[in-house]
Amino acid sequence: MTVSTVTTLDGQHFDIAIIGAGINGASAAQHLAAAGYRVLVAEQGDFATGATSRSSRLLHCGLRHLASGSSFWNMLRPDRLAQALATARDDMLARDEIVDSIPERLRPINFCLPIYADGVYAPWQLDAAFLVLRLLSPRGVALDYRRYHPSQLAQVPIAPWLRCPDRLKSVAVYREYLFDWPERIALDALFDARRMGARIHNYTRAEALQRIEPANRWRLSLAAVEQGTSADRSVPVEKACVTADLVLNLAGAWVDDVIRKAGTDIEPRCAGIKGIHIALRLPDEFADWGLFAYNSIGQPLYCLPANGIHYVGLTRRPFAGDIAAVAASDEEIDWMVAELNRCLPQLAITCADVLFSWAGVNPLTRDPELPLGSREIKIHDLAAAGLPGMLTLTGGPIMTHRLVANRIVDRVAKRLAPSGSAQDLSFRGLDHEAEQNAARIKSETFSVSTATVKRCARDEQPGCLADLLMRRLGAGWASDQGLALARQVAQAAAPELGWSQTRIDAEVRAYEQHLMVARRRPGI
Repeated sequence: MTVSTVTTLDGQHFDIAIIGAGINGASAAQHLAAAGYRVLVAEQGDFATGATSRSSRLLHCGLRHLASGSSFWNMLRPDRLAQALATARDDMLARDEIVDSIPERLRPINFCLPIYADGVYAPWQLDAAFLVLRLLSPRGVALDYRRYHPSQLAQVPIAPWLRCPDRLKSVAVYREYLFDWPERIALDALFDARRMGARIHNYTRAEALQRIEPANRWRLSLAAVEQGTSADRSVPVEKACVTADLVLNLAGAWVDDVIRKAGTDIEPRCAGIKGIHIALRLPDEFADWGLFAYNSIGQPLYCLPANGIHYVGLTRRPFAGDIAAVAASDEEIDWMVAELNRCLPQLAITCADVLFSWAGVNPLTRDPELPLGSREIKIHDLAAAGLPGMLTLTGGPIMTHRLVANRIVDRVAKRLAPSGSAQDLSFRGLDHEAEQNAARIKSETFSVSTATVKRCARDEQPGCLADLLMRRLGAGWASDQGLALARQVAQAAAPELGWSQTRIDAEVRAYEQHLMVARRRPGI
């Protein structure tokens, strides 16, 4: 498939212009295209490179909203309880739908939560929380909740590694799921939207937005973004100007930047919260077992089994720097290692055990009373702020992307009739096993067919090798982050992308550099 350049958009009109192609922008594009709207998606980087690719990759059941680490009794304040219940219900319903529709993109795990005599929650309070979760979705996907007395801990393989066994009152275990992998889910939604007629453009920045009256439209000035090793400063930057009846600002942590590009300096809607994760190899007893604990400052700590290793996170700090360049610092990695050792002291983890790290900025909803933001999913209508016809999303996590998309479709339908006919959307995406008999590229940690690599290179708009390895193939999430097969993947993709041997060499070097900077090990 020939990828359209930005200039092909010039002068075109769309019902909906979506800025941002993370999982919420992707799902909104898919659902709006299915409803018959003419949709444009513009993403300044590669698809799904923001918070979608920087999360814990956990399909939350909603427990974190009922047991966030704060006092159980504080949660019973009417305003907090109502918000917690609403958000937990959203998570439970989203969990049900996703497990039912794309089980091949999920991995079930045993999630273990130790309950201590001096901890925040008593055993009966966790029982109550899980009862509430079940009542929020009584016929949904099973939670498989069970609680083990200290005399029964032989049934929990990781129990011998838990801290302070003399203070353990109980260990709660339930079924949770990990996304494998959320970037692919976003890509599948985007390419399904493209199948239904949407125009999707990565490496395309919205440089300015202008309201056109009395036409009740928006004019968007778009520009192609130079892409790493492919950047050629001798070639003029491609630009285009389009119009749209409505603008959906789904740019994640960048939503306030988009609002400023519309010429309005209003109170920020987003609270950008930085979180980091580290990847480690843990003992065999941890296979298929994850840990949900509380760190030394009372916030959740996750230890999640994925790709033969474990992902451990996360930190939560307000962030105001360069979102695109966010990375884990040595100090943050040291802290994360120390917190894991506090929960599992016998592991005696050191920073030398860290295989890689990653960091992201979670676009939570700004709340003056909450320095770390609110997890409320909020669609802001900016008409009262002088921006009619612009909706902005904050607080939309990965697991609720379809719920958010359906809410957006409902909001749009009240303002604008679709210009086209409804179509059937599909959640079936790329099947890596479709080419069973094709030649394969293999390493000790990952395997993919050359046919899949070529198909992704030809049809899925990658701008560089990192786009292929990290998002389209998922190889970057293995223990070696795909380094062992990076050159083979680049060589297989080269004919589809027109890469010379010089370009292949440059792409491999650029990928290695990307990992050293964005997914760094401590001290490097």
